[in-house]
Amino acid sequence: VQWAVQKVGFMGILLCASIPNPLFDLAGITCGHFLVPFWTFFGATLIGKAIIKMHIQKLFVIFAFNEGLIEHAISLIHKIPGVGMKLEAPIRALLAQQKDKLHKNKGGGGADTGAPSGNILSAIFEKFVLVMVVYFVVSIVHSLAQSYKK
Repeated sequence: VQWAVQKVGFMGILLCASIPNPLFDLAGITCGHFLVPFWTFFGATLIGKAIIKMHIQKLFVIFAFNEGLIEHAISLIHKIPGVGMKLEAPIRALLAQQKDKLHKNKGGGGADTGAPSGNILSAIFEKFVLVMVVYFVVSIVHSLAQSYKK
């Protein structure tokens, strides 16, 4: 990320902002560290996130929820020599399972009945993110208090 920001500049920031990845936060920190001008960073971020990434995600959603395109993709998987026929059935089962999971609340009004959902890993990650946000807020308050004291 450091190389992309330092050597490539605007296009490096645009590349980092265009693809759906968590490394863009690191790119933003790197831009701040190397004093990249605000308008260079903001322009590349705006174009990358609002134009390029949005279209990538839009096409993915269209593909993911179009039965005809999914069937066509599965038929292409079937044509892969050697492993195609073995992969087709598990992929169909996985897609059917995910579809059932998404539509399980369709008849019940769409809301859960209060039963806990998710798994232990998602709960741990949620707590980790919460701790990180609290630490960030505390460090900002601490930094402001130190600068106010001076």
